[in-house]
Amino acid sequence: MNLKKYWLVASNSLQEYFVYRLNFILWRVRVVVSMLITYFLWFAVFSSSKQVFGYSENQMLTYVLLLSFMNSLVLSTQTFRIAEEINMGTLSMYLIRPVNYFSYNLARDLSDKALNVIFSVIEFIILILILKPAIIIQSQPSFIFLFLGATTLGAILYFEIGIILSSIAFWSYETWAPRFIFFILVSFLAGNYFPLDILPGPLFHALSYLPFSYLIFFPLKLYLGEASGGFIIQGFTVVALWIVGLYFFINYLWAKGLRAYTSEGQ
Repeated sequence: MNLKKYWLVASNSLQEYFVYRLNFILWRVRVVVSMLITYFLWFAVFSSSKQVFGYSENQMLTYVLLLSFMNSLVLSTQTFRIAEEINMGTLSMYLIRPVNYFSYNLARDLSDKALNVIFSVIEFIILILILKPAIIIQSQPSFIFLFLGATTLGAILYFEIGIILSSIAFWSYETWAPRFIFFILVSFLAGNYFPLDILPGPLFHALSYLPFSYLIFFPLKLYLGEASGGFIIQGFTVVALWIVGLYFFINYLWAKGLRAYTSEGQ
């Protein structure tokens, strides 16, 4: 594989952000405002109690403040462009070029994540300096390693989910509505508002077999160091199975979609 051409793809994608700077700034403002709302909500809850749902104040606030980083690394994506390229017929240009279309989109995704992560780290530092919360700094190498591994797997999983959602464009021009509804659903089921283990036991147990909790909740639980050996093994096993299963499903869906592709507009 010639990595140089994919590096150029990532570089060009980064340059696009500097063309549409206002859109990117407004996106980051939305992320910060959303995080602050969640932060002050939980801050108010802990004003009358030392521990809530088995979490101490510093554990919960650490969880909330790290959500921006996790969203930037895991849930930021450029896969929506796949649907646009299918609907506009420009997918044909990529199919006849000597590039792997999925690798091409992975390069675009990585550039998007890199820029968002840089800004999320800056925002995190600024908020820490302003709010001065008592947060947890994980110092055990084993949990840091597990956290980074789980975050990487979560990013891969969401990349696959994004491709599947965009593949709807092979059969329908309407892809934004399903993607928007799905994003709202994922924000809840991934643990973007609160740790999922505060939910009733049977519901949390059911969610542990779905892919969503492994996008946000599972990695952050590992960072906090609040994970047993059984929980860790089950988590990595389930997320690995979902990644492999979705990989084969994407190949099946893509082959079926290309047979229905008409390259309209080109």
